[in-house]
Amino acid sequence: MPPVTTAAETTEIALTFVKKHRLFARPVSAKQGEGYWLVEVDVGLFDVKVGWVKIETSSGVIQEYSLPP
Repeated sequence: MPPVTTAAETTEIALTFVKKHRLFARPVSAKQGEGYWLVEVDVGLFDVKVGWVKIETSSGVIQEYSLPP
């Protein structure tokens, strides 16, 4: 994959991934760190349940993620 340069690109990658595991996913924030993007995603249908996806900037590959039960 090409480098990820914008929050919009990163959010789309994160949402595509999360929607494979959850019925509901709404982006909360996308923050850039040194060499990665961290996208917070609300996966709670009735309550707010925030998880996160860490995406490598240079390749757009998901490095880590954490989704609440």
